[in-house]
Amino acid sequence: MAGRMQGVFRHSPPTLRRWAAMLVDAVIVMESFAVALLVRTNGDVKSEFWITFWPSAAFSALVFVVLLRWSGVYESILRYTGIYQGIRVASATSIAAGTLFIVDFVVGADGLSVLNFNPLPLSVPLIGSLLAYVQLVAVRLYPRVFYELSLREVGRQTRTIIVGTRRPGVALAGHIWRTASMNTQVVGFVSESPVDVGKHIEGVPVAGVIEDLEGAITRYGVDQVIIASQDIDREQVDLIWRTCTSGGVEVKVMPDLGEVLEQGAFKLRELQIEDLLGREPVDIDLGALSEYINGKRVLVTGASGSIGKELSRQISRLGPARLVLLDRDESGLYYLSQELRREEFHDAEVFVGDVTQPERVSFAFESFRPHIVFHAAAYKHVPMMELQATECITNNVFGTLNIARNAGAYGVEKFINVSTDKAVNPANVMGATKRLAEMLVRDLASEYPETVYASVRFGNVLGSRGSVVPTFRQQIEAGGPVTVTHPDMIRYFMTIPEAVSLILQAGAMAEGYGTYVLEMGRPVSITDLARKMIEIMGAPNVQVKFVGLRPGEKLEEELVEASEQQAPTGHPMVFQLTSESTEPSDGTDLPKLVDGMVHHARAQEGGKSLAFLRRAVPNYSTADLPEEMREFRYPPQR
Repeated sequence: MAGRMQGVFRHSPPTLRRWAAMLVDAVIVMESFAVALLVRTNGDVKSEFWITFWPSAAFSALVFVVLLRWSGVYESILRYTGIYQGIRVASATSIAAGTLFIVDFVVGADGLSVLNFNPLPLSVPLIGSLLAYVQLVAVRLYPRVFYELSLREVGRQTRTIIVGTRRPGVALAGHIWRTASMNTQVVGFVSESPVDVGKHIEGVPVAGVIEDLEGAITRYGVDQVIIASQDIDREQVDLIWRTCTSGGVEVKVMPDLGEVLEQGAFKLRELQIEDLLGREPVDIDLGALSEYINGKRVLVTGASGSIGKELSRQISRLGPARLVLLDRDESGLYYLSQELRREEFHDAEVFVGDVTQPERVSFAFESFRPHIVFHAAAYKHVPMMELQATECITNNVFGTLNIARNAGAYGVEKFINVSTDKAVNPANVMGATKRLAEMLVRDLASEYPETVYASVRFGNVLGSRGSVVPTFRQQIEAGGPVTVTHPDMIRYFMTIPEAVSLILQAGAMAEGYGTYVLEMGRPVSITDLARKMIEIMGAPNVQVKFVGLRPGEKLEEELVEASEQQAPTGHPMVFQLTSESTEPSDGTDLPKLVDGMVHHARAQEGGKSLAFLRRAVPNYSTADLPEEMREFRYPPQR
């Protein structure tokens, strides 16, 4: 019966619903004033006083309704009543209370007695208004409470625990409760802190901390766990994943709350290997970044690559006057420029060009006159570059020299060279060329003292093109096997956004030449990584196959050489290296070696160019590789 009446009321004309709401409010006000009168007189109201009271109460109700209508209360949708509705009711009630008190004081015998008429004791408008406010708010909250409680129960089959009792977790729960189409019932929370355990959020219990998740899953019959906290570490995510996997419970992840607010929607995603390899959140000094990016012309080379693309995204949010995207991949540049436009950044300039072409590079600097250059253009695939040594030398060495020299010649303020851990004790062509690039940047710092030159060195990034994670994902989706080169292979990992944020941070703090290294955390076993991905992707029948080291690979990568020391900077995850000078072993000038090396590389004389590379980088060695691999590394060359 109540449901039928509610349906009739919902489908009635708006005017009728508004008048009905006014009538209810008027009754509430009159009832509140009557209760106030009874309280004021301790229930001893003479019968003749009621005759004068009811007209006064009706007048008071009229004042309330007029002010509530004026405040816009009757235009609100009841089931979405919130704090702003309460504020509107409070403002109307306050004005009404003041008005009625003044009128009662002026006309009543207890005040000025203008009419010698005492309709109400002076305390009644005050007490009655307070009682009316409470009931006026309550009657508006009831439809919302009833609506949300009904949504929580009706048709909800997926019993869910939310990990996180802070703002993101509560926001997610509220979204679930208010979304009728979600087949999800929140049965409990798991907190990041024991302080919240035993308490309730909107009537839902906080069942424990993360270590108590297994018991909570059993106790509440949970089908799904959603990770909605950004404040848990890799070990806790791993514990959640293993607990849910053993219990046959699905795990999902809520994106960062800032991303949710930007997109305007909660889009849960499956747990990914990046979550298990996650690290402590990177604290970035946005003020320092904005100070040296805002209003500047910035050039990014290799802009369509994994690092270059993320550099472009993050720089675009820091207010550059112009962002120049340089790459020879015209399709990649097109898609990146379209992405930046979708994000309302319209100051990007696409410049198709090759860093190894002096005329084209000079034209770019002449045309745009950048203040800051981030050099991310490089070949990075170790095994492939072992077989393409001349191209690797031309691009990584001469390309860096070309960009860096133009930066000095055109008065660039800062030149940031993106390097790699492969440059440490290099055992492959790619690493040796990146080490030589660092050396060239260092030497140019003294040749062009007006430009600040710096290199930033870091390890593997998750999700970049050619990295193990997307490779393993493709292999698993294809049914396997997942190929791992060696059971003892160890690597450092960092997410692309995290690496780029720290590159920008290092660039902000660079004041003179320096090589900076990023804190990469703990190394990860590639074998463990492969097995975790197989489990996460639900492919237990996929096998791991060991195929042996590829050309140029090392079992373990390093971030710092024995001759280098790490000095702290203003950021806990960025260190500046101090080291002994690395010079060619035979005393030859580095520029002469580079000229000869590039000359032979352009002539496709691989053996000769590699001989120059070994002379230029004294610690470039293949001694740690098996003899058969050292022989295999280079095909016959002229």
